[in-house]
Formats: sequence, C-alpha cells, structure tokens
Amino acid sequence: MALAARLGFDTLMERSAALHSAMERCTLCPRACMARRTQGETGFCGCTSDLEVASCCIHRGEEPVLCGEIGVGNVFLAHCNLRCVFCQNHRISQTARRFPMSPSLLAREMLSFQYAGCPTVGFVSPVQHLPGIVESIALAVRDGFDTPVIYNSNGYDSVETLRLLDGVFDIYLPDFKYAGEQEAQELSEVSGYPESALAALREMFRQAGPLEPDEDGVARRGVMVRHLVLPNDLARTAEVLAAVAGVSVSIPVSLMAQYYPMHRAVDHPLLSRVLREAEYDRALAALEEAGLTAGFTQDPREAPAAWLPDFDRGNPFSDG
Repeated sequence: MALAARLGFDTLMERSAALHSAMERCTLCPRACMARRTQGETGFCGCTSDLEVASCCIHRGEEPVLCGEIGVGNVFLAHCNLRCVFCQNHRISQTARRFPMSPSLLAREMLSFQYAGCPTVGFVSPVQHLPGIVESIALAVRDGFDTPVIYNSNGYDSVETLRLLDGVFDIYLPDFKYAGEQEAQELSEVSGYPESALAALREMFRQAGPLEPDEDGVARRGVMVRHLVLPNDLARTAEVLAAVAGVSVSIPVSLMAQYYPMHRAVDHPLLSRVLREAEYDRALAALEEAGLTAGFTQDPREAPAAWLPDFDRGNPFSDG
C-alpha cells in the first residue's frame, strides 16, 4: 500500500491545513519570503495561494526505475522558487503558462493516471503548491488512489516543510544543483542553496531511505538524486557527489548529460554551449571516486534536446 493511503484522508487533510497556514506569511521553502499568499500577495515564486498546474501528462522520459512500461503520471506545477538562467522548464516556471486547477480536479487527474496503469505519479516543482497538492492526494485517497507518489523538486526545500510530508510521499527525487554558493546566487538567484539542499536530502533520506524497487524493477519507496552536469564545471559536480555520498553511498544518482543552452543561458559566456564528452567523463570519474555505484547515466553524444520535456502536450484542459 502506498504511504498516503496508509496515512488516510483525515491526516492528509490535517497536513494540508498546516501547510496552508505556512502560506499566511510564506515559509514553505527556505527562502521564507513571508509573502501573505493567502491574502493574494505573490511570493518570490510568483504564486498566490491558488493551485496552478502547467501540464498533466504520462511522461516516458524519466528514469526506467520510475517509469515501468507505462511511464510516470507527471503533474508539472506552475512557477518555481528558483530562477535558473538555464532552466529547461522555463516555459512553465518563469512564464505565464499555467492553468488554475482545484484540488478535486487534480485528484481526478491522479486517479486517471492510476487507471492508465502508471506505476508512479510525480509532482514536479511542488513546494510552492504543497497545500493544494496534499489536499488533492487526500481527495484521491478517499476515492481509492493507492499509487506511489514522487516529490520531484529542485532541492531547495525546507526541512520543516518536509517534516509535514513524512508519510505522504513515497519517493523523493530532488535535484542537487550546485556545491558552490557563488554559482547558485549567479545562476539561480538563491542564497544558501548548497546547505539547504544537503539538509533537505538528509531529511528525505531519513524518511524514505534508499530506493527500493519491486519485483518488476519499479521503485516503490526511497530517495534518488538528480544532478545536471554543467559546462565549465559551474555546478562543482565532484563536490556535489561527495556531499551526496556523505549522506549515504546507497543513494542512487541520476547523472545527467542533457544540458542544453536554453532561456537566458544562450547569452551566458560559460553556458552557451552543450556539454563536452570530456566534461561528462570527469563527472563519471567523480561519481566512482565518491563511491556512488547505483543510479543512471546518459550518453552526451546523443542530442541533448531529445531529453527535454514537451510542454505542448498535457494541457489539462485540452482534448488530447
């Protein structure tokens, strides 16, 4: 049984209410911008208290351990608490592409993924919309939802918020973007990212432990970290991987070679090209040196653009 189904409707609704209270002077993420989101103010992320979705679709491009044969039923949330110059999801995180959605409608989308046979349902960039997401999970559980849910975040998560999610999400799938404070500030407009990401990872691992696949090889519970290797080692990849290993060498890492200059990166002197094979080879060597033996890699010789999500599919109000 999935964790949320075990927790039950009443407890899930209590968690949603506690998260909603955190929006009164918003402290949902480590930025703690204190925006009065329940009164219509927008935080740094651009959100009021309204639940807004950018896309709902079955996504077959995630790691095989998450997809199974069908794919992940992904809910891409609108907005973001970072502003990455190279954001591959900038069309939903930093533009006006968004659709208001009630928790009851999102619950129906979750159930439709379950009926379609998706082995997991993922929430992408969820932190700014957690009150509505947890309410949606509660409503879906009340109507028979029992599929593992994924918390797919950029890694800039509050430990206090994560504690309210204990027993809600089965799988944590955070990014660990940078080991350097200067790079995080310059490229994502965020202070304290490395420390926050590491603290969040420790809490996620405390809750969920290492990734646990079932007899079909599909993950049912646990933590996996994603790391996007950047040109010119702007992410300080070896230091990121050492930090992950310091939490546990049993954490699988998805080491991504899919960097592609998008958004404002096309004009950045150090980010305006794709990753070189030698740069990814050094990242692979760092992965081995850190003792991280489980996870996934990509071939940098393949066209990076082939791995990018297509947000023209999955409009929750379209016919297709």
